[in-house]
Amino acid sequence: MKLRIKENTVRLRLTRTEVAHFGKEGMIKESICFGAEPAHHFNYEIRIEENASTLDITYQDQTICVSVPGTIAERWVKTDEVGFEQEVDTGGVQIHVLVEKDFQCLHRDNAEEPDNYSHPMAE
Repeated sequence: MKLRIKENTVRLRLTRTEVAHFGKEGMIKESICFGAEPAHHFNYEIRIEENASTLDITYQDQTICVSVPGTIAERWVKTDEVGFEQEVDTGGVQIHVLVEKDFQCLHRDNAEEPDNYSHPMAE
């Protein structure tokens, strides 16, 4: 799962395997470790919240968590829908959250990204 942060935008991109795992298990979590101590770990995750009605994002205990309503997650996992997005109010600050299926790069050999989705603009 790729994470991109720019200003008040958070974007997650998932490969085919990750999308399937997300649909089956209801969560994916990744970490980057800046040291051996747990306090030096930065985590990011996406999880399905069956009873939620809107997308949500939180930051707690060095973890960014994107929560996705079950209906949105199911549709995204089971269809060709590329992604979904929403502006989320996090207590007076708007965060734009975007979740997408990860496409193969148009400028690289597709063999380098075999688990990514075929790019719709590829010839």
